[in-house]
Amino acid sequence: YCSHVTMWRQMQKVGQQTLDAFFDLGDLPFSGIIIIDERWLSMGNGIFHFGCSAFDGITGRTILAEVYSAFTETEAEEFLRLLSKLVDVEYLVADDSVIQKVFNKVYPDAIRQYCIYHIKKNIKKAFPETKLVKLSDEAVKAKEEILNIFNAETSDEAIRRLAILVEKRHTLPWMAQGVVNRLVNKIEGLFQYLDHDIPKTSNQAEQTFSLFQPIIDAGKSFSTGVGNFFRTLMFYKNFHFYSSGPNKDRNILYTMGVNSDSMFDYINLP
Repeated sequence: YCSHVTMWRQMQKVGQQTLDAFFDLGDLPFSGIIIIDERWLSMGNGIFHFGCSAFDGITGRTILAEVYSAFTETEAEEFLRLLSKLVDVEYLVADDSVIQKVFNKVYPDAIRQYCIYHIKKNIKKAFPETKLVKLSDEAVKAKEEILNIFNAETSDEAIRRLAILVEKRHTLPWMAQGVVNRLVNKIEGLFQYLDHDIPKTSNQAEQTFSLFQPIIDAGKSFSTGVGNFFRTLMFYKNFHFYSSGPNKDRNILYTMGVNSDSMFDYINLP
């Protein structure tokens, strides 16, 4: 018999070695594309921590994972500077977060792409509708026109569609005007996926978080150590997250030519 408290204490010891283990994998091939996403981690009693993870945009390998008690521009830059010791990033794919604001401080030459899934989700949220309150025909048409921007097959066409809405934005419903203005402010990172062979969403990260969410939720049973817990889970993913297609049933490291199916090849058991 082993109590859950004993298991938690052992995981803390493992977690402290995990950061070194990320660096041990630092020499593996990297696509140049980084996907970064964040997740609030409930600690119970209204206390939250902020888990931030970086994934290779092609292989899905977890490059780095850290937890912070707050996540301002200071913590975001700290995370990126730690990441810069591991990989040279050419492209970033992330949602509209503080990471986007400070990314070019650390990677001044890299290209930023906003997650289009979250952009479109926020567009739809900007047009609230209930069973009792329906959108006007003008609002429905404006929403469809805005969403149609992202059906363009080239960046020139996407920019042209946005420009049309900009020209007539003062005739649009008020909620559409706000959306168009926000898109214009983000235009640098909206359509890079049409010019470069990069993902247009951070869904790979969302998939990882959803896979481990039940385990992550268990962390709120403990008041300390969530950083080691979260970091270890994200590292574990590299060895127990199986591919599809031609690499079906092979973990991420196997697909990269590393003959390992256990994270304990890189971490010593306490």
